[in-house]
Order: sequence, then C-alpha cells, then structure tokens
Amino acid sequence: MHTKQEILEKLTGIQSSRKSYYSELVYLIEEMKKKNKQLAVINQLTQIQINATWQQTTSYIAAQLSQILVFEHFALTIVKGGMLSSYLAKWTDGDWQCHTLTQTVSVETPVLTGQVHLTLAEVLPEHHATSVPLRSQLNQSFGFLTLLRQTKQLADRDEAELIQLVASHVGVVVENSLLFQDVNEKIKIEAQLIQSAKMAAIGEMAAGIAHELNSPLTAILGNSQLLMREMTDAPEAPLMKDIYQCGVRCKKIIQNLLTFSRQEEYLFSTTSIDEVVEDVLGLIGYQLSVSGLTITREMSEPPLLFHGSRHQIEQIVINLLLNARDAVAGGESPHIVIRSFLVQEEDSSYVGLSVYDNGTGICEEQLSQIFQPFFSTKERTKGTGLGLSVSLGIAEAHGGKLYAESVEGEYSKFTMLLPLLADEEDNDGEKTDFDRG
Repeated sequence: MHTKQEILEKLTGIQSSRKSYYSELVYLIEEMKKKNKQLAVINQLTQIQINATWQQTTSYIAAQLSQILVFEHFALTIVKGGMLSSYLAKWTDGDWQCHTLTQTVSVETPVLTGQVHLTLAEVLPEHHATSVPLRSQLNQSFGFLTLLRQTKQLADRDEAELIQLVASHVGVVVENSLLFQDVNEKIKIEAQLIQSAKMAAIGEMAAGIAHELNSPLTAILGNSQLLMREMTDAPEAPLMKDIYQCGVRCKKIIQNLLTFSRQEEYLFSTTSIDEVVEDVLGLIGYQLSVSGLTITREMSEPPLLFHGSRHQIEQIVINLLLNARDAVAGGESPHIVIRSFLVQEEDSSYVGLSVYDNGTGICEEQLSQIFQPFFSTKERTKGTGLGLSVSLGIAEAHGGKLYAESVEGEYSKFTMLLPLLADEEDNDGEKTDFDRG
C-alpha cells in the first residue's frame, strides 16, 4: 500500500511536507502558466508577415515581447550592404512608435554589438542595452534584438535562455524577409528588362511605320502646296488649305513617333516640362480625344526647366495619361487635368507635374501596391503591371519622385517631381542610372 504522501508525490511531482504542499503547488501552476505564455508569444513571433516593413515588424515584436519580458524600449537592427539600420520602438500614447537610425559600417559583425549600443545610446543615453545576435541558417550574424531598460541588470539564466529562444525564431522570420526583399528587387529588375525589350520592339515597329508613311506624306504636302498657289482665289482654296494643315499635323505626329522610338542611349539635356506635355499630346492626343474625355492643361508661367532625358520623361507622362484614360472610361463627364507647378521641399526645388482624373479611383489596399512590378488594377488583357514600376524607376534615376493619391470611386492623382534645373545644372551630358541598367 502506498502512503498518502507517496500518492501526492506521484500525482504532483512535489516532494514536500503537508504544510508546504499547497504553496509549492501554486508555484508550479504559475510556472506552467508562465511557460505557456512564453510559448504562445514565440508562436506569434513566427507569424510575422515577410512583406511587412521593418518598422511594422519591429513594433510587432516589441508588442509581443512586452508580454513576457520587462523593458522600456526595443530595437531591431539589420546589417546589410555595409549599412547598419536600427529600428527603435518606443511606447508612446498607448502604442509602439518606431524610429529609424542608420549608419555605415566597416567592421566585422562580432564587433558590431558595441556600435549598435553606441548608436542607441545617442538617442536614449539613460538606458542600458542588452543585445542578442540574429543568426542565419549558415550561423552568420545579420542583425540584433536589443532590450533597453532604465536600470542596469544582468539577465538570469531563465531570461537569457528565453531571449536566445526568441532570437532563434525571430531570426528565421527576418532572414525570410531579407530573402523576400532580394527576390522582389530581382523581379523589379527583370520587369524593367522586359519593359525595355518591349519598348525596343515597339520602337522598331513604330520607326518602320513612320518611314513608310513619310514617303506618301511628302507627296501629299508637296502637291497640296503647288495646288494652293494655283488656287489662290478659287472657292476650293480653303479646302486645299485644310488638306495641307492636316498633312503638316500628320508629319509632326510622325516626327514625334520617330523621336519616341529612337534606340540610342539617352543623354541629359535642358528641357521644359510644358514642351514634354505638348509633345506627348501631339503623339497620343488623338487617342485621348476619341475616348470622349475632356483634357484641361494648367501650365506654369514661366515654363519650368529640368535637366534630364526628355524621351524617358515622355514615357512617364504617356503612361500616366493612358492610365487616366482607362480610369475614366465609361464614366460620366470624364475629365483629365494636367498641371505643372513648382515645389519646395526642404532645401530643394522641384518641377512638379500632376495628372488628375475623375475616374474609378484606387482602393487604399491596392494604392500601396501599384508601383510593384506586375501588379495591375486593370484586366489581364488591358495591362501588364509594368508601366508604373518602370516610370518610378525612371523618376528616381533622375533624382525625382513619383507618387499617387486616390479615393476609390472619386478620383486619382499621380504626381511626378523632378529636380529643378538650378539644382542639376552641373550634370550636362551625363547618363541616368536607368540608362546604365
């Protein structure tokens, strides 16, 4: 027969006297709850979205860890491409707010812990940092998790083991996020190559068509001029003048088409944004007009000049106008507004060009994705999802920006900013980064 004490020890795993039994049992239950909470948090940390921004990831990790560890602030540090980027999460107004600190590094990763702590100490001088490295599958360090506390304290064995366990799980997710970014960048480059090949094919075809049309158009213009001289006072003279003017317009369209389809590497030159808009409308104005929409131009005075590749900027404007045309198709009173303006941001001046349409708009969820390669709000047969991605690459290669704002069902407005000529006057003849591939 087992004694009562032996039965209790087998059931609870506690060797104790009757007096301490209940207190030890309560302690054991609390420890089990604590372990369960830690496992639940670690499980949540493995569910971080790989396409989330580093700021979002940092705030999420801080929110989860605060349930099982005591700290005032938290930092996620990523070491990549000679850059050390620390994302510092602070508890502000009932939420974790993230700030980014970056610096270049030239030392080996094992020495970086001290550099991370120095960087964070510049922002939080009264806090003490405890860091643990993030390691890849090849056991290479690529970042750190850092807890910041107001009081200096050494982690006990259980806390140290917990932090190491968290780092091992978070490291897998962060490594996957880095891989996702690399793949996404590769896809973007491939998309640009595809678009370049496509534009080269279209340009070659357009050049062939333009050359074929030039010969009969030359005869039409020449003969109409001769007939106009002989029909000065004839009733048919106005009709012949219309024929000649339409021929001149056709010739200008063909010239723009030939210019747009040129295969040579583009060089920077001084260009007016108004002239770019005028050339683009001369090239695709007919396509827009037959769609039944109204185009309003609000051009700045005096004309704004920028330093860049005229033909590449034309490609951006064409993409924006054709997208606007598709957005207003089928709507009531379709309207597109093209506006140029001057923008002052910090210490720089920019030439601004916006294309506004009162079309279908873009929902908030899609608005953050429209510049990604292959993403399109159009039907598959109407869009490749590459136009805005390539346009963004061109704008950034010129030191500019391209962004969008929209309200679903109401409007969309795309804005391109390019450095004003005064800020780029020393770069004559240089190729863009986009040209260099």
